[in-house]
Amino acid sequence: MTFDSNKVQVVVAPISIHIPSAKAMLNDNISVSAQNISATGNGAFTGEISAEQVKDFGLEWTIIGHSERRTLFGEEDALVATKVGKAQEAGLSTIFCCGEQLAQREDGTTNDVLKTQLEALKPAVSDWSRIVIAYEPVWAIGTGKTATPEIAQEAHEFIRGWVSQNVSAEVAAAVRIQYGGSVNDKNAAELIAQKDIDGFLVGGASLKPAFADIVAAANDLQPSA
Repeated sequence: MTFDSNKVQVVVAPISIHIPSAKAMLNDNISVSAQNISATGNGAFTGEISAEQVKDFGLEWTIIGHSERRTLFGEEDALVATKVGKAQEAGLSTIFCCGEQLAQREDGTTNDVLKTQLEALKPAVSDWSRIVIAYEPVWAIGTGKTATPEIAQEAHEFIRGWVSQNVSAEVAAAVRIQYGGSVNDKNAAELIAQKDIDGFLVGGASLKPAFADIVAAANDLQPSA
């Protein structure tokens, strides 16, 4: 897989036991991320991995608030925000996930859901340069369904507008907003062409050779730095 690291940043997030192998095998231009961190610091919390431990291991990234963590493990907005705060304190960059369920999409409350999730995030963030926002329409994850580029753009535009109004226009212009709903090599180019889609949070397709094509789609669209 080849790409211009001045144009595109690639971060992979293996399961915890495979992090050492990923760090050893990947080229230096590909960063490694944790999939999750605990809401606690270091201490007697059996089975938990703290932000400090992730940082000590040489990682710079973690995912927080993934839809599976929210839906399967009951992680609510307050807990997600606590984790983001821990990441910020440790100097980790965070891929913060947000998005709506199918019922919320169908009853027209997508923006309300995103607003609530973003409002919970805001107090936890002291350094917005360490935040990437990943929009995950939950109904499009692992289902083979994909939000149309127009639907995805609407959500991304809302998120950027919220950041502009509630944080600052400068942060809104700089923050990267990723799309994370069944991205594959067939739809990546059309999605990345949307004004407010800056990249992807890739799930199942990241385990396939087509991942290189997704990276290429982002690489080919971006101007040289």
